[in-house]
Amino acid sequence: MPFAGESGARARLAGLHLTRLELNSGVDFCQAQCKLSSCLSIGGRMGKKMKNAPVYFTIAQVRHNPILSLSTYVASIQDRMRKAGYPDHRPGRTLIVNLVAGPVAAEPDVEQAIPHAVERHMFLNMQGTQGFIVEQGALSFQTTEYDTFQTFSEQFFEGLAIVHECISLGYSERVGIRYLDAVVPKNDADDLRDYLAPGVLGLAGRLPDGVAIGLSLSETHIPLPDANLLSRTIVRSGPLGFPMDLEPQGLRVPERFEKVNGPHAIIDTDASQVGRQPFDMEQLRVRLDMLHTRIRMAFDASVSEHALKVWQ
Repeated sequence: MPFAGESGARARLAGLHLTRLELNSGVDFCQAQCKLSSCLSIGGRMGKKMKNAPVYFTIAQVRHNPILSLSTYVASIQDRMRKAGYPDHRPGRTLIVNLVAGPVAAEPDVEQAIPHAVERHMFLNMQGTQGFIVEQGALSFQTTEYDTFQTFSEQFFEGLAIVHECISLGYSERVGIRYLDAVVPKNDADDLRDYLAPGVLGLAGRLPDGVAIGLSLSETHIPLPDANLLSRTIVRSGPLGFPMDLEPQGLRVPERFEKVNGPHAIIDTDASQVGRQPFDMEQLRVRLDMLHTRIRMAFDASVSEHALKVWQ
């Protein structure tokens, strides 16, 4: 379920039709990263899975050289994906809108929207909790059953290897990863102020008790030397949803997150690195690992020690 009231921010932040991994942005961080940089990172991102991890959606993506003849490789990719545990094949097309300058004779400074459809193939596991999206210029892996970063990374590169073996990719152009975490008070005695750093609460952290917040959005960018990083914290009340630019394509959300219906926050963190390089699986692993550490830094700066203890 997408949230309402974000059209302005969405216009600034829109990236891919599926993810916001293409942003040139960043996140601000503080001394919290020093005291929270132990293994207590979301979803067991340091190798140990949290018992009550807040992560409910994760996606990684590599953009590569365009493959306009993708349809000729689909049968081979599908057979290997099926054997790897992703038997649910869902072909489709995605509408992409490009903005181009208007004709000189008219208004050259006015951009015109030119829509066109691109080929897309989804390969999901039987449970509908994770899968790949294969497009002409990108491969994405998404999951609603996040285990640890090591497991997630291995699964992502297993699918990337399948596509590379079938197509023989020439270069990578962008790699990114994005997390959504649901911060939900454990009981009536808890408050979101017990879970989040004051800097991401906005007015929600300063208003008197009993004053309801419809929507509060905190957003911070930082262009790091080796990555673009962005962190958003959305405070709201009601059912748990997804940002308007991000939908869990074909995936089932775990029951414990579907039951959320009350005050909660969503920590939306993504990191990406841009740069055309010869396609190299090992270098992509190094880059994804680096982006993961940047994501963790931002997350640790957004939450409290109390939250980490609850999720453990």
